[in-house]
Amino acid sequence: MRRARRSRASGREQTVDELFGTSGLEADPVVRAPDQSFPLRPFASGIPHDERVNTEVETAESGPARLCRRAADAVTRGRRAEAIQLYREVLAGDASHLLARNNLALLLEESGDRELALEELNTAIRARPDEPALLVSRGAILGRLKRYPEAEADLRRVLKMQPMLAAARFTLGLVLRGKGLPAEAVAELRQATEIEPLNAVSHFYLGEALNQSGDTAGARAALERSVQLDSTQKKTFQLLGRLLDRIGQPDEAMAYYRRAREIRDE
Repeated sequence: MRRARRSRASGREQTVDELFGTSGLEADPVVRAPDQSFPLRPFASGIPHDERVNTEVETAESGPARLCRRAADAVTRGRRAEAIQLYREVLAGDASHLLARNNLALLLEESGDRELALEELNTAIRARPDEPALLVSRGAILGRLKRYPEAEADLRRVLKMQPMLAAARFTLGLVLRGKGLPAEAVAELRQATEIEPLNAVSHFYLGEALNQSGDTAGARAALERSVQLDSTQKKTFQLLGRLLDRIGQPDEAMAYYRRAREIRDE
């Protein structure tokens, strides 16, 4: 689904891409996987990284910018620990570096250390209390920790400043879904899809929320739109299959189940 996104709340699209995602169908948490999108440097893994040899092209970029670029490249190649270390190097030299602080927090959260991730974000927010990217990131983590009032407060604060920020709408929708308020979640997720109509992830979660709120027709339309935008996600086909099974259309359901199996086997 990442390939379908066209805008970001911060330097890292994963801040919202699979927030509170489901591994299966209807609100079960998923294990987060490394980014499967094409790396910016597809042959980077073949470059020697002996510390005694400088294999990087000379550029005019600053030291922190170079370290952040290397960290982003490490994330792309699934080397999360290396990326964390590189962001720490940036912050050792410049504790106020916004991008490094935000991305470090997100990587720590992905590694399972949510409390440490929150500490990093809290440090950054004390210095930049009105920075939307930081508040969205903290709201997402607080939501996954089921600290819903705090998460909602951060996200509504962002939306007062930037009502058209899709990442904040999307994340608030997921927080409201976690609180067991599918109708309110639908309202936020629908706005997120209107702001970013090419975001397959938002359409998927809108479909899931509509399904949970009992709007079968709306759920089907949102999920089919998600498939149009990104046909590589098996959970979208699985949920469509279950939805069609429930409304008595087993032949169409079987076609979606078959496609989900094909994706798993690819």
